Amino acid sequence: MKIFFDHITGKLTHHDIIYSLALAEFEESEYDYALENGWIPLAWYYIKMNKLTWINARTSRLILKNFTFSKKQKYKLKSQVTYKIVDKVDDETQKQQAEVYKKYVRHKNYYEEGNEEESEDFFIYKDDPINWKTFLYYHNDKLIAFTEFFDFGKQIITGQFAWDYQDYKLGVGTFATLSEIKWAIDNGYEKYYLSYAYENSNLYKAKYDGFEFWTGRDWCKDKQVYNQLCKNDSEIKNLVDLNNYQQKYFDLVFGTHTT
Repeated sequence: MKIFFDHITGKLTHHDIIYSLALAEFEESEYDYALENGWIPLAWYYIKMNKLTWINARTSRLILKNFTFSKKQKYKLKSQVTYKIVDKVDDETQKQQAEVYKKYVRHKNYYEEGNEEESEDFFIYKDDPINWKTFLYYHNDKLIAFTEFFDFGKQIITGQFAWDYQDYKLGVGTFATLSEIKWAIDNGYEKYYLSYAYENSNLYKAKYDGFEFWTGRDWCKDKQVYNQLCKNDSEIKNLVDLNNYQQKYFDLVFGTHTT
């Protein structure tokens, strides 16, 4: 195990903010320990560098033995969308993935206009990925979505999801999550990691049975605290907001939550 911190920047003249990333490299025998202690692989770094580097961040997961499909969820699994799972994506499919991803980031406004070159070769791997699976979702024989996964034996971790948003009625996002959960349960996985857990866009994750999130110190099952944290994330608009929020965060997470 090698843990290191990238001290990226700080604002101390008018604020009390230090921005650092907690990163690590682990031996294969340490992967279970890493996951249980809040570390997840950096998918984009792995794709570009073919080097498994981990980050400690607020993440979420489902304990699958505690998950039960509701009637509504079972109904949503009945879809016109089909999927397949592959260990290696061929060159042509990688190009199709890149097109889906470009539509995804445009819809989400992740990049400023004219600054999408990052997505052009996002899925052109330097080497054959390891511990890696891809769920490919199709409608009328056309690739419309995908999820990239890290596969660590009894635990599976979402790395990147994207869909083209061409037909909202298909409800691809929910269908994909439920399909992956079902596949994981059917294949004996114990935990399904939903990746990062910030801002209002990730509130939906707490609606699933078996949910818990990493606070930086422990796994917490308190959905009320989680929901408030995500809402607080979205309310931060500038450095003043961030500076003022720090004490509020510690009061919320370590003053009231129970595991």
